[in-house]
Amino acid sequence: MELPFRIVKNSYFRNLLILVLTPALWSCSSHSNITNNVTYEININDKKPRVEVAFRQKERTIGLMFRDKLDSDHGMLFIYPQEQNLSFWMKNTRIPLSIAFIDSSGIITQIEPMAPYSLTSHTSRVKVRFALEMEAGWFRKNGILVGSKVDFPPEIKNLKVE
Repeated sequence: MELPFRIVKNSYFRNLLILVLTPALWSCSSHSNITNNVTYEININDKKPRVEVAFRQKERTIGLMFRDKLDSDHGMLFIYPQEQNLSFWMKNTRIPLSIAFIDSSGIITQIEPMAPYSLTSHTSRVKVRFALEMEAGWFRKNGILVGSKVDFPPEIKNLKVE
């Protein structure tokens, strides 16, 4: 038990330990941000909501969990590397949402309401590459239906999706 304490007590080893651990801890904390809150404007039937983009696995896993509110006309766009059947639930999600499943060409294939804290799975009926979560009823209020086209800006199209 004495040995580890003496190593840390020695200034050379203590400094080496700090030098090695600081970047590792810094990189962990920088990845803990959900999406760093950068938003992009997308276009759906001349409506221009702003979206945070979840294009890494960790961001997609956290999504909008633990949020107390969602600004008006703001949402989260989930991007996957390839089309697949997607499934979402509302565990730890405090705000009611609506989700639109979107295929690779930007066509909305399905829209569903999602209740806070619900463990019910909302699964796309067809393979899609994107899912867009907005405040509950947003799609209906804005006249956005299945078949509507979503246009993504180049910044989103050029993301390296993980």
